[in-house]
Amino acid sequence: MNAYNRKTLVVGVLIALAIAGVVSYFASGEPDGLEKTQEELGADQPMHEGVGSPPSIFNGYGLKGLSAGFWNNAAAGVVGSLLVLGVLLAVARILKRRPSPQAADRT
Repeated sequence: MNAYNRKTLVVGVLIALAIAGVVSYFASGEPDGLEKTQEELGADQPMHEGVGSPPSIFNGYGLKGLSAGFWNNAAAGVVGSLLVLGVLLAVARILKRRPSPQAADRT
C-alpha cells in the first residue's frame, strides 16, 4: 500500500468515526422493527424464570458506566464502529489470497 492509499484510508476512517460519533446521538430510543415484532408476539420476555438477557456494554445506544448524554452516545458510536472495523480487518486478513505455489515458481 503506497503512502497516498494509506493516507486516504486513515482520513476515511477518521471521517467515518466522526460521523458515527455525531449521528449516534440522534438514534431513536424507540424499539426497532425486530423489537416491536418481539413485543407484539410476546417473545420479548424469557420463557423460563431466571433467564435474562446477556450482559452488554452497549445499553440503549450508549456505553454502560457513562452518564447519559451526547458524549455517551458519541463514545458508543465510535467504539461500535471500531469493533466493526476490527472484525472486517480480521476477516480480510483471514481471507487474503496467498500466491499459489505454481505462481511463486514462475517468478
